[in-house]
Amino acid sequence: MADAAALPDGNEARILSESIVDTIREPLLILSHDLRVLSANRAFYDAFRVDRAETEGCLIYELGDGQWDIPRLRELFSKVLPQDRTVEAFEVEHAFESIGEKIMLVNARTLLRAGDRPPLVLVAIEDVTEQRRSQWLLEHQKELAEKIVDTVREPLLVLYEDLRVKSANRAFYDAFEVEPAETQGRMVFELGDGQWDIPELRRLLSEVLPRNEFFEGFEVEHDFQTIGHRIMVLNARRVDHLQLILLAIEDVTGRRWAQREREMLVGELNHRVKNLFAVVRALATQADGARTAVQYQKVFLGRVDALARTHDLLFQSHWQGADLRSLAVALRPFAAERAEAIEIDGASVRLDARQALSVTLVLHELATNAAKYGALSVPEGRIRLSWQVEDAEGGKQLRLLWQERHGPPVTPPKTTGFGTELIQRAFGFELDGTADLVFQPEGVRLAATIPLS
Repeated sequence: MADAAALPDGNEARILSESIVDTIREPLLILSHDLRVLSANRAFYDAFRVDRAETEGCLIYELGDGQWDIPRLRELFSKVLPQDRTVEAFEVEHAFESIGEKIMLVNARTLLRAGDRPPLVLVAIEDVTEQRRSQWLLEHQKELAEKIVDTVREPLLVLYEDLRVKSANRAFYDAFEVEPAETQGRMVFELGDGQWDIPELRRLLSEVLPRNEFFEGFEVEHDFQTIGHRIMVLNARRVDHLQLILLAIEDVTGRRWAQREREMLVGELNHRVKNLFAVVRALATQADGARTAVQYQKVFLGRVDALARTHDLLFQSHWQGADLRSLAVALRPFAAERAEAIEIDGASVRLDARQALSVTLVLHELATNAAKYGALSVPEGRIRLSWQVEDAEGGKQLRLLWQERHGPPVTPPKTTGFGTELIQRAFGFELDGTADLVFQPEGVRLAATIPLS
């Protein structure tokens, strides 16, 4: 037991308690049993801009000319406190005339006293206005950020530092055909049953980004099981204070394909300009010596017009597609007046715009070479162009066959020329088909397939 001499007497105890109350940073009130203010600490007077004279002895609801007559406060003192005797974090929101809108957490305790002395009520008030505003602002900013992310048209991933997915925007789910449940919380390399385990992506996120705050414009090419071949440009940035990583993904597949297609068309155009005179010369020399000058002029101009019509097929369809038979019939003028030189065998088959363009390029290339060097360069030469639609895995496919006969003996080229490259690229890359071009001694032979939608 403590030495009685060491304990403060009544006067000292009162001074000590008042000093403790005044030292507390939170506003504090001591109320009588009938809710009149017996005393308040300095923090209360400072926070609510009142003085001692207008506070002590006043009913709490009458403080500040009735500003403290707050329904929630009446509920606390008349209903809650009589039942519980101790109340914590009772939230009261009120607009004061002098200090404005305040959000307060009120702790109240009933203090029983010895004998018949009436109890006291101790009230502590914590001003959480700024805390609530900061919380609201943070939630508002979070909501705004989420809406911005969802509005962005590019797929976007938010990753934790260990590369697990925190969230993704709607564009990501739509573009890569996945659901939030199979995305959030998983390692980015595990997405889509491992489809995102891309070596270049691993290098960028595991090696490049840790050494740099961000990276931009890294191009990654990958084959996905669900959505096929994709070319993506990746931008990433570390958000160190949040311990997050933002990964933006731009799908440039269509743009790259269009670029490659333009390059191919430019190459084809350059090729055509280069050999245009050779083609015209080859057509001009297909003469038998029996025509008059007027007859020869008529035949020659007809051949030149046929060339122009064939080129027009590439552009006049406006990418709406064309019938394969119309593309094939356009080749007949290459045979001049020898209609029997080109045999066409096949039913009407509708090709889409890309297919029509590529097939027209190929047929024009084959016919041009036949007129210059092959079966159409001699009177007895023959060409048979045939096709048929057949069943294939996943749908229908077109099987096309070009066969030259009775032309000059064919020698396989020592190098791959532009024409051969164009044919292989058209069927293999542009049309997702196959092409088998063979330079047989008796004539050039092309066997090709094209998937049909």
